[in-house]
Amino acid sequence: METCDPPSLPEPPRAGAAGRSRPWGERRSARRRCADVSLRQTPQCRRPLPGYRSVTGFRAIRGARTQSGHGRTWADTGRLGRTGGSALGARSIPRLTAVLAAGLASAAFQNAPPPVLEAETSGTLTLPDRTDHWLYIAGNRGSFTIVDTDEGKVLGTIHGGRAPVLALSPDDEEYYVSESYWAKENRGERFDMVTVYDARTLELTEEIELPGRLIASGRIPFFSTSADGSLGYVFNLEPASSVQVVDLDGKRFLNTVEIPGCGLIFPFGDDGFASLCADGALATVMLDDAGAGSMVTSAPFFDAENDPVFEESPVDRRTGEALFITYSGQVNPVMLGAEPQFAEPWSIQRAAGLSAAEADVEQETWRPGGRRPFAVHRDSGMLFVLMHTGTHWTQKEHGIEVWAIDTHTKDLKGRFDLPTSGRAIAVSQDDDPLLYVSGDGGWLWIMDPDTGKIVRQMPEMGRAGMMLVPGF
Repeated sequence: METCDPPSLPEPPRAGAAGRSRPWGERRSARRRCADVSLRQTPQCRRPLPGYRSVTGFRAIRGARTQSGHGRTWADTGRLGRTGGSALGARSIPRLTAVLAAGLASAAFQNAPPPVLEAETSGTLTLPDRTDHWLYIAGNRGSFTIVDTDEGKVLGTIHGGRAPVLALSPDDEEYYVSESYWAKENRGERFDMVTVYDARTLELTEEIELPGRLIASGRIPFFSTSADGSLGYVFNLEPASSVQVVDLDGKRFLNTVEIPGCGLIFPFGDDGFASLCADGALATVMLDDAGAGSMVTSAPFFDAENDPVFEESPVDRRTGEALFITYSGQVNPVMLGAEPQFAEPWSIQRAAGLSAAEADVEQETWRPGGRRPFAVHRDSGMLFVLMHTGTHWTQKEHGIEVWAIDTHTKDLKGRFDLPTSGRAIAVSQDDDPLLYVSGDGGWLWIMDPDTGKIVRQMPEMGRAGMMLVPGF
């Protein structure tokens, strides 16, 4: 009859940094010898055997192992004897007791019920009074970020739908967003509206429904308000161009004004707006109490075919002063009104002592460019322009410098280098203004408009589509 050898135990892992362990058989022999009480005080038995670890000042027992099929048990502290055999030595009992006590304490802690947490109370934070150094930045995800540029921190976010445009009420009581939504995200029934938000809590307070419109883009001249904030103007294509007039005080839609062949909205005063026409003319509309009006056009004042005007040309709705600036850098001053007044054009490059830029694809020179490349400080008459070097039709190139020009004297007052190229620019309207540049890489550069020194910088502010300041 054949017999089978008992299965052998797997060899345990070898010693680490302490060196190579002795063969498995030698360690077994050492444990058997040291199990004899008479030999335990020898140096060989007093030295820690493989498997010992020092835990909080004493040697911990990792537990007994049983050699299957041999009827023997041993522990890392030494030979316990055969199954059911001799007891532990006297020196091992305190250690084992301490280990068992620690294990019981740990188990009790793990089984303890979780602490009772205090219930959180919900509430609504309110924004403080708006200051002249608040800035509103439109990102590329349909939202608007409110920034305190004195503190360099974000105060809140206003949500918007597809291609939204933000407008501020002059009394700092409300924010208005023209926007559109679809029932199924990007298809289905479309809802067009002007949404009203409380300026303190940013809670939605009203939705003013609009007749259907075609979304063009999230730019300031596509939605704006009258100087007193009583009326809102929404640019529309259906496919003929028109302007939808909204009563912001009564929260209702008023009327649609047709502006065939023209586009964009440049409000002036409390009851009028202007538009630019495809032939280079200026269209003017004066409204009655019902929000109705008719369009009157001027003679062409710029070459719309070869040197168009920037859509984001700066216009002061309070005074009606407008600077319609062409791609080449020609400034066309116009006083908007029922009968607009046109002043003599002048060149940005000549203000800097250079030759005027031409509408020439071969001429490389300094030119304005960016998403919103102009900002005007009303009281001082300073014009700030994002400039780059390039040929004609490079009007979308971001600026690498800011030029500060006095519009009264037509003189260049400063040229400021930018750490990163800038795509949009704005300036606060107070007596101690700050200049803002939305730079590539999501940087917001906050600058001294007199020296060009960067006084503060904010990272990760996104790719600004538009920037608004209070009072302009």
